[in-house]
Amino acid sequence: MTRVLIRECRTLGGPVSSVYVVDGKIEKVGGEPSTLPEDTEVIHANGGTILPGLIDSHCHPFEYGWLKRSVDLRGTTNITGLRLRLQAGVNRASPGEWVTGMGWDQEAFPGKSFPTHLDIDDISSSNPVALTRACGHIALLNRRAIEQLGLATRQGGEFVRDPAGNLTGIVKEGALTEVYARIPRSIERSAADLQSVEAEAGRMGLTTLHCIVSPEAYAEELEALALLRSSGALALRYRVYVPPEAIDAADGWRKKLQGDRVRINGVKIYADGSLGARTAALSESYSDDPGNRGMLRYTDAQLTSLVERADAKGYQVIVHAIGDRAVEQAIDALSGVAGAANPLRHRIEHVSIFPKYMRSEAARHGIRVTVQPLFITSDTWAEARLGRDRIADLYPLRSIFRDGMIASGGSNSPVESMSPILAMWAAMTRGGDSTSESLDMRQALDLYTSNAASNGLDELAEVKEGFPANLTLFDSDATGMHPALFRKLGALATVVDGVVVHSYGG
Repeated sequence: MTRVLIRECRTLGGPVSSVYVVDGKIEKVGGEPSTLPEDTEVIHANGGTILPGLIDSHCHPFEYGWLKRSVDLRGTTNITGLRLRLQAGVNRASPGEWVTGMGWDQEAFPGKSFPTHLDIDDISSSNPVALTRACGHIALLNRRAIEQLGLATRQGGEFVRDPAGNLTGIVKEGALTEVYARIPRSIERSAADLQSVEAEAGRMGLTTLHCIVSPEAYAEELEALALLRSSGALALRYRVYVPPEAIDAADGWRKKLQGDRVRINGVKIYADGSLGARTAALSESYSDDPGNRGMLRYTDAQLTSLVERADAKGYQVIVHAIGDRAVEQAIDALSGVAGAANPLRHRIEHVSIFPKYMRSEAARHGIRVTVQPLFITSDTWAEARLGRDRIADLYPLRSIFRDGMIASGGSNSPVESMSPILAMWAAMTRGGDSTSESLDMRQALDLYTSNAASNGLDELAEVKEGFPANLTLFDSDATGMHPALFRKLGALATVVDGVVVHSYGG
C-alpha cells in the first residue's frame, strides 16, 4: 500500500491545507488522518499550487533519448561549431559506426546557407554520418553515408542537388525515414533512451506523454514500451501513436499495450514538413524563397484513404499539418470521418498557419488540435518566411479557443524543451509579439490538463476525493501570478498513479 501526504498546498480555487493519497486514489482533500501511518511519504508544499497532472500531448521521447546520447548540435552558430561537435562524436565512435546528431539550424549560420557534405567529409571519412536539423524534417549526410546507402543516383525533391547536379548531402522529409531505417537499433537501447527522458519529464511536472513512435523504428520502440511496462519500470503514463506503416501490425500491439499506464491510441500521419526547412506546404510561395510552396507528402486521395483506413479500425488519427495548404488538406480528410461530433477525437497537430475559415470548418466537425506554444518564441524567422500579411494567421491560440475548438499543448520534443511551464509562459506572453492571441492562465493550464486529457481519450484526474492521483505540485502559489513570472515556477513534486516519481525539498 502506498500513501502520500502533501501538506500546506493550495489549488487554483484556494488553500486546501493538504491532499492525502492512498493506493493511487485521492482519499482526502483538506485535513489528514488523525494517525498517519509510518510509511506515508510526506511532502511539504509551503503554499505551492497542486494541479491535475500535466500532460505533453505531442512528443517524440524515443527520439529525444537518442539525441541525449548522440551529437547535440543545438546552439551551433556556424559550420566551425558544427564541425567541432561532430569531431567529438567521431572520436567516440568505432570505425564504420554510424554517427548521428540533431539540432543544427542554418538560420543561425552566417549567410543562412544549408551545410553540405563537403563541410564535414574530411573529419568523418571512416564513419557514415546523419545530422538532423532542429525541426526533424531535414538531415545532412556525409559522403560515406551517401555511398553506403546507395543514394548517388536518387532523384526527386527529397534529395537536394547543387547546380552541377551533385548531391549536397541534404535530404528531406520521407527520405529521412529511409535513412534512419538503415541505422542499427536495439530494444534495450530504446528502453534506456525512454527511461532517460522519463526522469527529465518527471522533474518538469509531466505525468503523461502522448508518445509518437518513429516510422523507421516503431517495432523496437513498441517492444521497449512492452518490456518496461511488464517489468514495472515505467514511471509515467503513455498514449501511443504509430505511423501509417504500422496500422496493421498495431492491431496485435494494441492487445499487448492496452491499459491505463500504456495504451495505443491511434495513428500519426505527416501531411507536410516544417516552416524552418521550407517544406511546410503553403498555399502561396515562401516570401524568402519565391516559387517554393513546400511539400505535401500525400495527394488528397492518398491522405483520405489513410485516414479512412485508420478510422475504420477504431484508431484516433492525428495529422501533422503546419502550412495552410496542409492544414486544409487535413481538415478535408478528417471531416469525412469525423461527421459533426468526431467521436474518435481526430486531431490536427501544430496547425501553425490557421486562418479563420479553416478554424470554422474544423470546429464544425469537432476536429481537435494540438499546438506547440514554444514555436512562437523560437520561430524568429517566421516573418521572413511568410511576410507580414500571412503572419497574422500564425499560431492564433486565443482565436482557436474563441472559435470553440479543443486545443491541447505539446512540446514536439526534442524540437523544443519538454517543459510545460515554459510552454505555458510562451502561450501567455508570446514573447511580446501578437499579444492579441495570448492566452490567460486558465486557458494555458487547460492546454496541459483538461484539454490534453480529452485529446488523449482520457478523463481529467481532478484534485478531488476519489479521483486517480495523477498530480503536479508547483513550488509556488501560481494563482494571480503575472504571466512574465510564470517561467520561474518549478515542479516541486510529480505524482503518477499515487507514486511520487519526482520531489525535492519535501
